[in-house]
Amino acid sequence: MTRPAGRRGADGGEGLFLLAERAGLQERWVDVHGASHRVSPDTLRVLLDAMGFPCGTAASIRASLAAMKCRAGPDMPKLLIGRAGEPLRLSGLPPGPCLLEHEEGCVPPQDFHLACGDSDDWLRVPLPPGYYCLRPQRGRPIRLAIAPHGADSLAGRWGAAGERLWGAMAQIYSLRTAGKDPLTSTWGHGDFGAVRRLAQRLAEECADALMLSPAHAMFSADPAACSPYCPSNRLFLNAAYAAPVDVLGETAVRAAMRNLPSIDWAALDAPGRIDWPRVSAARMRLVRQLHNGLHRLDARLRDDYRRFLGEQGEPLKAHAVFECLQADAAVAADSRGRLLPWPRWESRWRDARSSDVRAYASRHAREVDFHCFLQWLAATSLGLAHGAARRAGMRIGLMADLAVGASPAGSQAWSQAGLFLKGASIGAPPDRHNPLGQNWHLTAFSPHALQAGAQEPFLAVLRAGLDRVGGLRIDHVAGFERIWVIPEGAEAADGAYLRMPARDLLALTALEAWRRQALIVGENLGTIPPGLDAALRRNGILGMNVLWFMKRSERDRTAASDESPASFLPSREWPPHAAAMATTHDLPTLVGWWHGVDIAQRERAHLLGPRETAAGLRAQRAKDRACLWQRLGGDPAAAPPRRTPIAAMLGFVAAAPCPLMLATLEDLAGEREAPNVPGTVQEFPNWRRRMPVDAVPACSTKPWRDRLQVIRRVRGAG
Repeated sequence: MTRPAGRRGADGGEGLFLLAERAGLQERWVDVHGASHRVSPDTLRVLLDAMGFPCGTAASIRASLAAMKCRAGPDMPKLLIGRAGEPLRLSGLPPGPCLLEHEEGCVPPQDFHLACGDSDDWLRVPLPPGYYCLRPQRGRPIRLAIAPHGADSLAGRWGAAGERLWGAMAQIYSLRTAGKDPLTSTWGHGDFGAVRRLAQRLAEECADALMLSPAHAMFSADPAACSPYCPSNRLFLNAAYAAPVDVLGETAVRAAMRNLPSIDWAALDAPGRIDWPRVSAARMRLVRQLHNGLHRLDARLRDDYRRFLGEQGEPLKAHAVFECLQADAAVAADSRGRLLPWPRWESRWRDARSSDVRAYASRHAREVDFHCFLQWLAATSLGLAHGAARRAGMRIGLMADLAVGASPAGSQAWSQAGLFLKGASIGAPPDRHNPLGQNWHLTAFSPHALQAGAQEPFLAVLRAGLDRVGGLRIDHVAGFERIWVIPEGAEAADGAYLRMPARDLLALTALEAWRRQALIVGENLGTIPPGLDAALRRNGILGMNVLWFMKRSERDRTAASDESPASFLPSREWPPHAAAMATTHDLPTLVGWWHGVDIAQRERAHLLGPRETAAGLRAQRAKDRACLWQRLGGDPAAAPPRRTPIAAMLGFVAAAPCPLMLATLEDLAGEREAPNVPGTVQEFPNWRRRMPVDAVPACSTKPWRDRLQVIRRVRGAG
């Protein structure tokens, strides 16, 4: 659906291209090799339809252009976004006196006068960041969001002070707990109780952060759908991660376990790979027992649960109703026991009004309450884990991970259908690491819906991600600038870029982080738009320096005073406004990269690009391995060692001039395989691998001690 750049064909028409441009679709794009492409008219038509702009005929194009103009309207936007201490442009307000009030009363109200409604007025906004209400004498009030400067962010202050924090990255589900007592078992996969214990142990090693895999709400009735980056709802949490003992106490959980004598909790926790349906069924049975005893819980816990229900309101009820509906569908499974396809039962709810949700919740009150109870358990567990991490000495504590989108078959896309793109998914165009491109099979917010809703849908997701943690990693932060949208059924490469309101989204992220004193890390890997890194710095958002990508270009190597032939940059030259990492969940581990495990995986899964061969990749890897060995201080005349120099590699990354360094648990354990192989579903046990050992006692073993010690020493911690 894409073609090389050239003269416009008659099949598109100027009206189609104009509509696409005004809708935010970029007709042209440049790939990672510098080649320019033009998106075909067919692709534009499908994507415009997905955005709610019919374009099948010249008349429909004219109607969509008129509707778009009407949507924009002459009125002031519902939310104006500015920067603390800088002028903010006000157009279209009637002249006369105005009152500026801080929404939380933190700043005294300010009176000022707008001189002329026919020209632009400029307001010098207050220095304190926050949300304000501008009340003109005539006309409706206008909401202001005043963001901080990057230097005022946590990352900006730490960077200026030369702070050198470090932490670990963990896949929540992979954690396990040693011991014979089923009460402290992880019951088949990790949870927030295991997170708490790990964070407390890492704090003893002077770690300041524990970054977690996404913990968004998944599908309770379909636990085999286990990719944490394809969630059902980003407003809520994965109920499977609840830690009942931490919230309800040992007595309540032991009593519930006694009522389930058929479950062998130790056997459930033993395998190295997670059987999601099996362990989910056991955990659900246990939590149902606990829910049945809700009326016997301590009054303080019952009061906390009621407060949670009140705070979460209708969105929680809608999510719980969705969980019930999907469970109903699971009962009507086909002969092979698989969940029936979504459209068979979703169609009657697709356009459900809020009254329909309330009516269903009333008829099925106990079951709906059970799913609300699950969310309360998970949220409280997460908060307890973060509190324990901070009390143990971590300066950041837990860091959450915000997925870039949501499943089109999930509760958020169902309950907020008008906010999301339909008939298209998001992904990434071909790049050097994924030459075939990526289709993530996710839906994302429509930029026009965000604008119409004064960015509230985005803010709700962002606030949910920052709730009960000390920081947030934003997956594919380039999606704030533009997202790669792919027509339904098309190849990943046959998409187009859709512009997003980057300035607003980044400023709101900076403001929400400032209000919570939280650290934000944006995943800025792959093909990123020009100027994104500078925009992240302006908003106090750290990027990511990943070892495998920190190389000199050929031009840079020619101009460098460093005479070493190594392509890898010395870590002292890494950009400072970023988090330093050896790898990520989608990239090879240190051992895996050293031994070419990732190349073998891509060859096996037929993921090599048209310009690649396994032999060629292995030859290049041998050169890169030798270059990196030199950077680590190895003898250039000697071959790199067969055994992966994990401690030296972690020390190399730790030496980067970044305020935060993060090491994966897989690298601390010396694992060969990464949690995920991008572009695969069934070929590898993605999102099902468990750590081979309990990481808490493992921190005291020699291999882990050596690796942790070098990080502490280089980072100057302890």
